[in-house]
Formats: sequence, structure tokens, C-alpha cells
Amino acid sequence: MMQWAHAFSRWLQTSVRRAHLDRDLMSVRADMRGRVLEIGAGRGGRRGTFVPPVSEAAFWHYLDISPHRSPHICANAEALPFADASYDTVLCLEVAEYIPDPAQALREMLRVLRPGGSLIFSMPFIHRQDCPYDCWRWSPAGIRTMLGRAGFRVEQLCVQAHGFGVAANIIKYLADIQPGRTRRICAGLALAPLVCLLWRLDEPTARLFPKLADFTTGSLALARRTDTDDA
Repeated sequence: MMQWAHAFSRWLQTSVRRAHLDRDLMSVRADMRGRVLEIGAGRGGRRGTFVPPVSEAAFWHYLDISPHRSPHICANAEALPFADASYDTVLCLEVAEYIPDPAQALREMLRVLRPGGSLIFSMPFIHRQDCPYDCWRWSPAGIRTMLGRAGFRVEQLCVQAHGFGVAANIIKYLADIQPGRTRRICAGLALAPLVCLLWRLDEPTARLFPKLADFTTGSLALARRTDTDDA
């Protein structure tokens, strides 16, 4: 019984967005190679179920502004302390919304990437504000525009859920924020059938009613530095 309650609590704490994001990260896993820099991460673990191919990279450096996350490098993303073209791949996942000047951070990511190098970037869109310095939300079109202005060519753009998925994400969060474990599990049990139904109907309803596809919890982009011979 305790194992079941623990597993159900973990299900409640995993947002619809996170489940979609983990799936989409798997689709770009092969692009996480060579010399890798991950911005806004540390050696203390990560959310979600996606396991990055750290051991397959030449090296994998974690950079964060806070030493509490045990990064390899403690620095600001708006002024990366690396020479030009130092990395083959840069990851910036669920981080840019907290950066005061994300456009400057993107220019820095471009600078430290080798020509033809990959940027894997994600940002929430219809999602709660996590803290006072959670400042930015870019739509899929906004991500494509901002990355393009910085000098990247977007090759793949995945959205995490549509209209019904957004609703499922909010309802699931409503259950998860109930005070006390017992109350949280009871709310989750009451709302789980609705969450699962909305989640299951998300893709079919977005195809049937294309306007529902305009809603999303956020996006993941795979982009490349464009100053190459074949750009």
C-alpha cells in the first residue's frame, strides 16, 4: 500500500509538460554529443525520467549561477567564461525564463558553439510562474524568432501538449498542491480520471479542432549555429 501511495504521489508531481518534455528529449538525444555544456544544471540530479548520454560525450560540463547545485562551473549565462567555439553542443533546458537577459545569453551560447554545433533549448509557455524571477514565456513562434535573431537555424521544434493537455496539466497541478499527503492523494484520485481522459484526447482533439493546437505548455527546439559553409 505504501509503495502504491508513493508511486501515485510521484505521478502527481510529474506534470503533463514534464512527461512530454522527457519524450521529446529522447528524440534529440543523438545530438547530445562531443563537448557538451549544460546551462542551469548541476551534479545533484535532475527532474523527470530522461537520462542524458553523459558517459557517451567527450566531456559534459554543468554550469549554474548557484554553487548549491554542484556545477562544474559557477558562472552567469549572459557572460560565459569560455573561448569561442569551445563546445559541440549546448543544452539550455527550462532555464532561459529565469535569465534577466535571455537574448544576450543566446548570443553567448552561439559564441561558445563551434560552427555547425547544436543548441537544445526548451522553455515553458502556458505554465505557472515558479518564483519572482521566473520572467519570460516564449511561444513556439517566439522561440523560433529569438533563436533566429541570435544566429541559430531551428531544425526541429516540438511542442509539449495542446489545448486538452494544457487543461490536464493545470488540473493535475491543482491536486498536487493540496495540503497534506492524504488530502493530496484523495484529490489526485478524484481528478485522475479527468486528467487521463484529457491527456488521451489531447492529440485527437488538436487534429479535429486545429485551433486547439495553438495552445501548448511549452516547446523544445533543436537548432544549429548557422555560420557554416552549408548554411
